[in-house]
Amino acid sequence: MEIKLIHKITLAAIGFIGTCAVILLTSNFGAGVSPDSVAYISAARNLAEGHGFLTYNGLYLVVQPPLYPILLAVIKKITLLDPLISAGYVNAVLFGLIIYLSGLLLVRYLKSFTLIILGTVSVLISFALVQSSLMALSELLFIFLVLLFLYSFGTYQKKGNSFSFFLFSVSVALSCLTRYTGVVLILTGLICILLLNKNNVIEKFWNSLIFLIITVAPISIWIIRNILISGTLVGQRAESSYTLFDNIKFFYSTVLHWYLPLNSTNIYLTFIILITAVWFFFGLDRSRSSFAELFNQIGPILLFVSLYVGVIVISSTTTAYDRISDRLLSPIFIPIILISFFVFDRIRIWLITFFSSKLITVLFVIGIVWLIKSPAENTLHIIDEYITFSGWGYNCESWKKSETVEFLNQHKSLWKNFAFYSNEPEAVYILTNLNTERSPAKTFYNSPQLFNVSADQNEIWKNEKNACLIWFNKTNRSFLFTIDELQKKINMKEVAQLKDGEIYTILGK
Repeated sequence: MEIKLIHKITLAAIGFIGTCAVILLTSNFGAGVSPDSVAYISAARNLAEGHGFLTYNGLYLVVQPPLYPILLAVIKKITLLDPLISAGYVNAVLFGLIIYLSGLLLVRYLKSFTLIILGTVSVLISFALVQSSLMALSELLFIFLVLLFLYSFGTYQKKGNSFSFFLFSVSVALSCLTRYTGVVLILTGLICILLLNKNNVIEKFWNSLIFLIITVAPISIWIIRNILISGTLVGQRAESSYTLFDNIKFFYSTVLHWYLPLNSTNIYLTFIILITAVWFFFGLDRSRSSFAELFNQIGPILLFVSLYVGVIVISSTTTAYDRISDRLLSPIFIPIILISFFVFDRIRIWLITFFSSKLITVLFVIGIVWLIKSPAENTLHIIDEYITFSGWGYNCESWKKSETVEFLNQHKSLWKNFAFYSNEPEAVYILTNLNTERSPAKTFYNSPQLFNVSADQNEIWKNEKNACLIWFNKTNRSFLFTIDELQKKINMKEVAQLKDGEIYTILGK
């Protein structure tokens, strides 16, 4: 479909609505803060102050790539806005750009502007993206770069110009520096260059080589740096506590919940959807050339979704990190929307050869509105939750009004010569600005693998200085030693007993 000025204005208006909504929410309550958020924010603060990529506990940033904290640090240097504040504005701008780019991609794939508007609105009210936009995390930046890759590669397919080639290559390089799973885009881009453009073999070879140099070099430099300072590629990792079957089930239930108005997973309905998709591609048009043309259009999206899901499921089975959920899978939300609306539009085109165009369009609009009604209700629910709790994570009202946090802020002068430890070190740092390390762990996070402690567990505490242990009762990090277990091994003296926590001093060796 040829894009007109009115189309661009309409899509930009929908994106602007998204930007304003996120600004309104985050300016009132602040962006939500998770443990990963604290790593990004602390690294950005230290980077802006000239201390390098150091996190809240004094360790180098290794587990996460550097682009998101670099962006927040640059904003702090230019505007003096703290990363905790600027994260909300960055999210708002990225959310608007994501909506606009999604609309441009829909324009490229669809014939019906009505479906284009519905698809763009689906992105605006999407549960997965709205949730990400309210957290100080790198997801939206990564999603934006994925869409920029898809859009610029499509332009490269049509025009073959150097600018679009450079743009999609750089977007892939930056995605790898945003999330390590961005390497999926390197493989996606390479396959697309080799299979989905009209260049001859020699041109494909040189384009592939240049693409690999642009995309692999930046993340390779970062990984070499990781090896030099930590001895690991992307931080110390452990074996996962989830099986392959668990992760497939997590993937299935998460994705189904995004799009279908169901309270539980329904394998029969999913089976029908898959059969319909197969029938569409192989039954609706049996022409090999037509099928090749269709695949040439949406091949990059299909490749990215397939490879990304495969990497996430396999890596979650072999390596311990967050359980597969909305956050991990959010980068495939819009690609699946694009594929779905592409299928809807092709079926609509086929049906209007037999029935009235207006009738078919009305029926499709009714059906799509019914489908997005449930996701929209989920989105309204999380916004209501965000407002009710005055934010999310460590930035919500209950954490800000924590009696333990208030005690620490009121008695900072007492702890000048102490090293700080906590079962919630991220909360202590973000709410009191005290550099805090994690209390001793029994196992790695989300893993049955034992942490690196002595066999008799008599040296679980190895600090050489006087220490202060800050313990929050309302959290449950089962991979850490409990207070009772610590008291059996080390000499602890209770300083304060509070409603939501306890504070102890521990004498160094």
